[in-house]
Amino acid sequence: MHALIVAASGGPDPEDPAVGAAALAAAWSAAAPRCAVEPLVLPAAEPPPPARPGDGPAPVGVFVPTTALGLSSVGPPPVAPEVALLGERVGDADLVVVHVRVLDGAALHSGPAAAAARAAAPHAVPVVVLAGRSEVSRRELAAAGVVGVHEVGEPWDAGSVGRAARTWAPSWGTL
Repeated sequence: MHALIVAASGGPDPEDPAVGAAALAAAWSAAAPRCAVEPLVLPAAEPPPPARPGDGPAPVGVFVPTTALGLSSVGPPPVAPEVALLGERVGDADLVVVHVRVLDGAALHSGPAAAAARAAAPHAVPVVVLAGRSEVSRRELAAAGVVGVHEVGEPWDAGSVGRAARTWAPSWGTL
């Protein structure tokens, strides 16, 4: 079994995300020794600024059907290199594990958990979230493409990570 451990910068080790991701991967490997583990760090989601009434200009413009005029439409925005790397690596994984400090609605829909779920969906790879604290329902998890969440504490507890690892990477699994 191959698990891709995705850690957001700012956690599990806020000082050095790569070291934190490696420590989380080591804790997972210790509990599931027959599981190949690969750590990966993604940028943490930035909270959206609060919207206030009256802020920003009113929508102004003219709708122009560019394709009817023979013009090409604007392509999608460029993908961040870390997210592109996640998309490449998730195809080889049997499980994607994401660590976030707090799993709330914003973190579930924009951030590492959302990026992992979007990358894993075309490959039918399950996504599991290890969270310091979870504030979402099972219905929200399912809608976001996440199959499970495990609260591991803040800072994360190796015993809790081990229980999650043994749940998702059983001892009879092969490398």
